[in-house]
Amino acid sequence: MTTRRKILLFIPLGIIAVSLVYSWLLFLTGTRIPRISSYIGLILFLPIIFFLFRDQTFKTSLVLTGIYLILGTINLLSFFPFFVTSQIMVRLGEAEIWSPNFNALIFVILILYSFLNFDSLVDARLDYRESKGRL
Repeated sequence: MTTRRKILLFIPLGIIAVSLVYSWLLFLTGTRIPRISSYIGLILFLPIIFFLFRDQTFKTSLVLTGIYLILGTINLLSFFPFFVTSQIMVRLGEAEIWSPNFNALIFVILILYSFLNFDSLVDARLDYRESKGRL
């Protein structure tokens, strides 16, 4: 992985890390009360950091970051001190179709992550398919 691609991976990871540190400072000082999703967010961030230093190619941490952000988008984990959900409604005549609850701020970070790391994700997928064919 080139230095440019590493930097592009570190941008969303830096946003997540700063948010986690800020959140847990607020939790530990008693300003906010952590929810179970905050604990899950902290615990599931640790394997990303572990594989960031363990894996030379950064592919594992790249994929784990994407999974982490998807789980955050669907409200299974949180790395912010506040818990905000959004819904989208589409009206077709008399019928109303509502989306499930999701965290819009984490969704924006997921879009940023996808935009910045699209080439790396495609390369990781192609490497996986190529190595699977050799076995």
